[in-house]
Amino acid sequence: MTAARLGWVDLQARWSHYTRRGLYKVRAWPDFPKPVESVNYGKQVFSFWHLADITAFEKAHPELTSQVEKLRKVRGYQRALAKGKHGGAEA
Repeated sequence: MTAARLGWVDLQARWSHYTRRGLYKVRAWPDFPKPVESVNYGKQVFSFWHLADITAFEKAHPELTSQVEKLRKVRGYQRALAKGKHGGAEA
């Protein structure tokens, strides 16, 4: 029996609160799972990931499956940037 695989469209459906551009950024994260298979149809490459690898990645990054967690992460970045711009003082 083969392991379940997910393609790009499946990832877009799982993480639907991310834009297409945002998903390309997620794929660039250093800990994003490597594809288990890539198929080249002319110039277009289709990649597939094991469901278990994607599930483990989601557990490490809850913002992928929860809009609330995504907003919490964004607000955290904003606070960190504000502290940096004001020499460590609260904004």
